[in-house]
Amino acid sequence: MAPKSELVRIATVARRGGSGGMAVLDGHGTMPGRGAYLCRARELGAPGGPAPACVALAMRNSGIARTLRARVTLDPKIVESVSP
Repeated sequence: MAPKSELVRIATVARRGGSGGMAVLDGHGTMPGRGAYLCRARELGAPGGPAPACVALAMRNSGIARTLRARVTLDPKIVESVSP
């Protein structure tokens, strides 16, 4: 639990011709539908994305898909934030 200003929203975008969707960053928090929230990175120079530790935990326990109530693939930009 954290104030909304300390979180970044993830939303689902439908994929063309396929089932499920892609979980993408919703920087402005205005995309329609359900959203999942992750803690925002606090490092200096961070681009405003989610904290790598929060993404890693969400990927490990399928938290994003469960919260969005849909089968989703994570946007590569989100996954890159976890890679060393």
